[in-house]
Amino acid sequence: MTKNILVVMSSEDQLPLKGGQTHATGFYLNEFGVPAHRLTQEGYALTIATPKGNRPPMDHGSDTKDFFKDEAEHAQIKAFVEQTLSGPIHKLSDAAANLDQFDAVFLPGGHAPMIELMRDADLGRVLRHFHEKGQPTALICHAPVALLAAQQDAAAYQTALQHGETPAAQGFIYDGYKATVFSTPEEQDAEKTFEAPMQYYPADALRAAGMDVQNGGKYQSHVVRDRELITGQNPMSDEEFVTALLGALKGDAVNA
Repeated sequence: MTKNILVVMSSEDQLPLKGGQTHATGFYLNEFGVPAHRLTQEGYALTIATPKGNRPPMDHGSDTKDFFKDEAEHAQIKAFVEQTLSGPIHKLSDAAANLDQFDAVFLPGGHAPMIELMRDADLGRVLRHFHEKGQPTALICHAPVALLAAQQDAAAYQTALQHGETPAAQGFIYDGYKATVFSTPEEQDAEKTFEAPMQYYPADALRAAGMDVQNGGKYQSHVVRDRELITGQNPMSDEEFVTALLGALKGDAVNA
């Protein structure tokens, strides 16, 4: 029987910055494409869902061979992604209503999850389901910030971050979990090309909620696995990340 992976992606493409500025974003090509391609090669079916049920926008800055082994892999993954996203895209609310059909949930990165996913109530329901079932929950690069949806008032938490405050999470199911996310030094490098400063950094947002954020070196592959949770730090982590996810799906032992 084919196992089904729920892939949750952002509907949005404009990241709010300080001073009312925005930055064009979306999912990162390799952070979705490399794990998704490997999963399908291993026989897993993918169900793509976004909050609006629209095709998720891609960050065009990620459409470069620099994030791949070579030009051939770039072309292969880009064609795979185009074909995959030309198929059905489901509304996240519909997917959240029938979660027992899925064996894992996967969220690709890019800055887009910082827009609406980290406050999305349907994503909160998805995360709580997989947490309670102990099923693989995998997020790469910026996507781990979307774990913040799994608390009592995620919208208020995000608003506090945007106002420069240090919020307190309530009922956060990942309190005390180890994780990695796009690091502050990496973010500060990326921010230099933005129209204005970031409103907050992902690592700070997760630490304030009680997560044990463990980052590796800049632009080095780094993956952390704690119970059902698998996180990858940056685009360079794509291969190690999907290998860890596949291990979890096959029942490999998890860290305590």
